[in-house]
Amino acid sequence: MRLMQSTTYLLQRRTFRLFTTIKPKRSKNTTYNLSRRENSGSSESINTKAKQLGTSQVVFPFISDIDKVSQTDETLRLIFDDEDFWNYFTSRSRTLAALEYSTSLSARKFTGLFRNPELATPQGFHLEAEKALRRVKLLVNRITNANTEKELRKVVKNMDRLSDTLCSVIDTAEFIRSSHPDPKFAQAANWAYGYLCSYMNSLNTNTELYQVLKRVLSTPSITSQFSSEEFQVANTFFHDFEKSGIHLPSSDREQFVHLSDKIITLGRQFTQILLQKRINRINVDVSLLEGLHPGLNKDTKGNITSLSTKAWEAQMILKSVKDEGVRKKMYIAANSATKEQIILLEDLLKTRAELAKLVGMESYSHAFLIDKMVKNPEHVQTFLRTLSDHHRPKALADLRLLQEAKQLYTESETLPTVYAWDRYFYAERIKFSSLTQPVTSISPYFSVGSVIQGLSRLFSRLYGISFEPAEIMPGEVWHDDVRKLEVIDEQEGKVGTIYCDLFSRNGKLQNAAHYTVRCSRRVDDDDGVGDIPSGVDITEMGELSNSDHGVKVNGRAGRYQLPVIVLTCDFMKPKGRQYPSLLNWVEVETLFHEMGHAMHSMIGRTNFHNVSGTRCPTDFVELPSILMEHFVYSPKVLSLFARHYETRETVPLDLIKSHVKARLQFSAMETQSQIFMALLDQLYHSKLATDSKSFDTTAILYNLQDTVELFPSVPGTAWQVQFGHLFGYGAGYYSYLFGRALAGKIWKEIFEKDPLNREAGQLFREEVLKWGGSRDPWLCIGKALNDDKIIVGDSKSVSIVGEWVDFL
Repeated sequence: MRLMQSTTYLLQRRTFRLFTTIKPKRSKNTTYNLSRRENSGSSESINTKAKQLGTSQVVFPFISDIDKVSQTDETLRLIFDDEDFWNYFTSRSRTLAALEYSTSLSARKFTGLFRNPELATPQGFHLEAEKALRRVKLLVNRITNANTEKELRKVVKNMDRLSDTLCSVIDTAEFIRSSHPDPKFAQAANWAYGYLCSYMNSLNTNTELYQVLKRVLSTPSITSQFSSEEFQVANTFFHDFEKSGIHLPSSDREQFVHLSDKIITLGRQFTQILLQKRINRINVDVSLLEGLHPGLNKDTKGNITSLSTKAWEAQMILKSVKDEGVRKKMYIAANSATKEQIILLEDLLKTRAELAKLVGMESYSHAFLIDKMVKNPEHVQTFLRTLSDHHRPKALADLRLLQEAKQLYTESETLPTVYAWDRYFYAERIKFSSLTQPVTSISPYFSVGSVIQGLSRLFSRLYGISFEPAEIMPGEVWHDDVRKLEVIDEQEGKVGTIYCDLFSRNGKLQNAAHYTVRCSRRVDDDDGVGDIPSGVDITEMGELSNSDHGVKVNGRAGRYQLPVIVLTCDFMKPKGRQYPSLLNWVEVETLFHEMGHAMHSMIGRTNFHNVSGTRCPTDFVELPSILMEHFVYSPKVLSLFARHYETRETVPLDLIKSHVKARLQFSAMETQSQIFMALLDQLYHSKLATDSKSFDTTAILYNLQDTVELFPSVPGTAWQVQFGHLFGYGAGYYSYLFGRALAGKIWKEIFEKDPLNREAGQLFREEVLKWGGSRDPWLCIGKALNDDKIIVGDSKSVSIVGEWVDFL
């Protein structure tokens, strides 16, 4: 069972940068004309009302006769880009919040995480988990005792409610356990996650629930009343039961729960390896460090320098140090692993294989892929091999450039072998010797606030959706860096909330990610009263979790629980009081990518939790996010927001072209690496993992590096323990390449001619985004492209997608 699965508002604080942060030159009495979307240097009197709100530094006067849309649009940029502006609004927001608290019943409780009062303290996760479990047990009892047709008609709805009740705690805990800087919160969230996941696993093997659902699906008088959404939800539950070994004897079902719990525990430990990666140091003679980046941290004693293997520092050494021996030493040290780390990963993979074997599957990959677009590992291999055959010549051309650069540098008579520690060094030499290499940084045109503002403008053009800064109450977020955006549809009103946690900090996962905290679903027809058996005194049961009251959405019947999501990135923020933070090209792509997931969550609003937003097959869920990356390469889109942080001048077209060309250099080599990782993921989750004695992840890694990758394997390394997606995307890493092929084709056919066209945006919204997971993905893609061959969704369709290599 897929149980997991008017007024301008103001925000919380800070910003970020990449390599260079330039402090704006501004006098203390700068004012902001929000209606003109630009700064004014004139001095004006301090607003009296703002003084009363407690502002002690620079104050910006309210402007009463401005267009609200323009004000919101410019405020959106400034809360990310201007420290003084942000401090002012933070002060105002907190004062207004205090006034609200002092005049309402909510004054008795401190607002907790995501405005859940229970989560004001770590202990709240225990309370929330117990409340959810009490409600879920009532729902299980109600479903398994459904005998009348009226109650049987509600079974699918009640199963979806059950799923949402668990996910309301599990999804929140999943995010908080990885991102909250307070260990007490992280530990409490981790407990709640494990506690409820374990119970969820037991529900996956509950034969009574399965039999009731089977009875419902075999009763025509009931199924004839189902909407297409309800059918999809019912079939999803049914197939999940079967994937969980519902047909097995009782002892085997207990083993299924045990193995599922073990996988969760091992996965958590594997994730901790990434968070607490062992940092090695290498000792090098100072005389061998010619070319070393001057800003690199190093510890020198006499003639020996000690260098850290931290990711950024290792990368700079591999890019800049001329001595090949030093680069090799750093590469091996940075990619090594302990025996215990390798054993942990192999235990995770073997346990997955054991689980798959228990339910009658040849491998974990077979079990995982059965409900995905590709359906089975053979289709994945068809896609990857077709892709590799079409793509490899381009990758070899990139490799040839590196070989020629190394031959020239080393004065070799023949083309030399390029090793993994050579890759970035010679790539940098080629880039900086190229006449097309940009000499001017584009980062000053990509302040964080400008990019967020540009995304809002882009979504407004395509979908009629925009962002508004939202007030953050005390205790609502887990860190002061977090900002909150409300998502507004021009027809439906508010459709969801996005929390932006974009800045690097110690202990935070480095990968960018999209977390679902709450999915959309209809709630006015929940019938929670019917969960309580007759004759039961509810006061003796303990507190129960209750459904969100929901909101009325314009143009839709009923009331809806709105989606809440978190976007996390690892952008470097400026030190001290330096603002704004400036992004490089790759970071802009990253932000666009994650916002693609966010839009899928906001627009994919269905009546049921289990098919809303991004709750769809993993090889389909990447499509909207990867599609967004294509928009970054459009000068027409960049003109919406790419303006110099000081002068507000639009980015020059020639600068865009030079950076696009530089960004695409060696892209074929990068795609080849993605193909390698997707194949590695498939091998690790193949039947090879069922042989506990001979299964050797390092040997498999080396063999694939020597046959598919462009660079030979390096003895002494074990990069696989750094492949974090092996847990979250186990057997599904191919999805990224699959999504790139789909997105490239859709960009070419629908958006390339005019990326700001509302009709194109509405086509993608109506045929893809709005369905969430409630419609066959092949049908969504086929309808969008008007291609019947794609709609079929068979091995031929998969092969066709593999041939879309030119669209990657």
